[in-house]
Amino acid sequence: MTVPNVAELAGVSRATAYRYFPNNESVVLHATMSLADNPLSDADWAPPSGASPDGVIDRSAELVRATAAWAFEHERELRTVLRLSLEPEWEHHKPRRGLTNRGRWIAALLEDLPSDVPQAARERLANALIPLFGSDAIVWTADVAELSREEAVDLLAWMAQVLVKSTLAGW
Repeated sequence: MTVPNVAELAGVSRATAYRYFPNNESVVLHATMSLADNPLSDADWAPPSGASPDGVIDRSAELVRATAAWAFEHERELRTVLRLSLEPEWEHHKPRRGLTNRGRWIAALLEDLPSDVPQAARERLANALIPLFGSDAIVWTADVAELSREEAVDLLAWMAQVLVKSTLAGW
């Protein structure tokens, strides 16, 4: 599958195809990975109720576990997106933006925080949770820390719990 072939199949010029797919690898990536995948739509994953502070802590771990499992199942594609996002021709495409729904998932988690948690603490927690999702989490747990998949998922879930506990404790 190449950019010129895609252009021919779509009935558009090569220039138009290259505007959306700067190289052959980007065509393959988009053809093989649904960017709308939602790991939380899995029927086996049911988030615990966040009615109590402990519920929010547990939910954070379950959220990260579910999304980490999805990320490791799509590791090859996520690594490709990460690599492509570092290439100069992707400057205007921003392929990493919108690949996950982590902003929405984090926002839903934050809704379960007690009302007395200040907005600044909520924002700090939201930003601290971001690297626990997607290719970033895979790269530093598998490559840098050299953890197995199971160890990586456990560590990411533990980190989410620690971040939420710290926020609830007023740090």
